[in-house]
Amino acid sequence: MITGLFTAGLTNQMMRSNQAQTTGERAARVATDVRIQNNSITSDIEKLFMITEALWTILKEQHGYTDENLEQMIQDIDLRDGKLDGKVAQQQNPLCPDCGRTLMGKQTTCLYCGTEVTRDPFER
Repeated sequence: MITGLFTAGLTNQMMRSNQAQTTGERAARVATDVRIQNNSITSDIEKLFMITEALWTILKEQHGYTDENLEQMIQDIDLRDGKLDGKVAQQQNPLCPDCGRTLMGKQTTCLYCGTEVTRDPFER
């Protein structure tokens, strides 16, 4: 009887230990995936910084824009939602110019009336 209880308790502990190990391994895989994704995003951001700097240098050197022009444009874009908070305003789904219904997703054709719609290339 005691041996049976001992064996049942040991089996239960082993199951919990295996579950904990599996959970730990799963957490380690998720952490690795997150690190890989973070490194990829960091690399993308660095590339965007480089591209932005190159484009700004071209605009300054070839077209005479100034840093003040850039700062003013950044502020104007930031204030589109009425708040100077360093964030681009979240855009609402645009409306069809013909029927006035909401355009879904990145559709370039109205689902309701078939009108071709030009979308803002910077739309998020």
